[in-house]
Amino acid sequence: MNGEGDLGQRIRDVRKQRRLTLVKVATATGLSVGFLSQVERNITRPSLDSLALIAGALEVTLSSLLHHPDLPIAVSRREGRVAYPVRDSLVAYERLSTTFPSQMLNVAKINVPAGFTSQSYAFDGEQVIYVLSGTVRFVIDNVIFELQPGDSLHFSTAKPHRVVNLCETGAEVIVVSTQPLFDEHHRTLPPLAEGGGR
Repeated sequence: MNGEGDLGQRIRDVRKQRRLTLVKVATATGLSVGFLSQVERNITRPSLDSLALIAGALEVTLSSLLHHPDLPIAVSRREGRVAYPVRDSLVAYERLSTTFPSQMLNVAKINVPAGFTSQSYAFDGEQVIYVLSGTVRFVIDNVIFELQPGDSLHFSTAKPHRVVNLCETGAEVIVVSTQPLFDEHHRTLPPLAEGGGR
């Protein structure tokens, strides 16, 4: 294995070395066969919690699955970044992380306009939110978390969640996610995707 894109391949190789079927790993972890298959094909990136379950079922350490000898180093300069609009809404983002195969973290600075409400989403993974300016509400599993500048929020994205800005001014937040925040057209994916405008 020689790159970050080999996480799924590493998991598949270890599973086969242990002579375990996907069904057996699914039973041991409580994860679905479909999810595990997508992980092995690098279609889905598992959260650290899910990866720990997989490592336990395979009887290997988490670090052995995460070991990346050729981890790249990249700098994102402020003057070189562009704020991209999110589809047809007024939300815009700046990509802070760079891209390389099978990266575990995705980071963006997102501008949430006044009056914005996103749709509710749930998907495997984790997110950390840090508010730079303004006030935003994250509604997670019907529980409201109101965040002000300097506040942070760390949660499982497996729970239904959405973001709301009821203020008369916009807000800026940093989002760190274990799931991709961007697609090939440089537009963010859930949870700040198909939200309404003002």
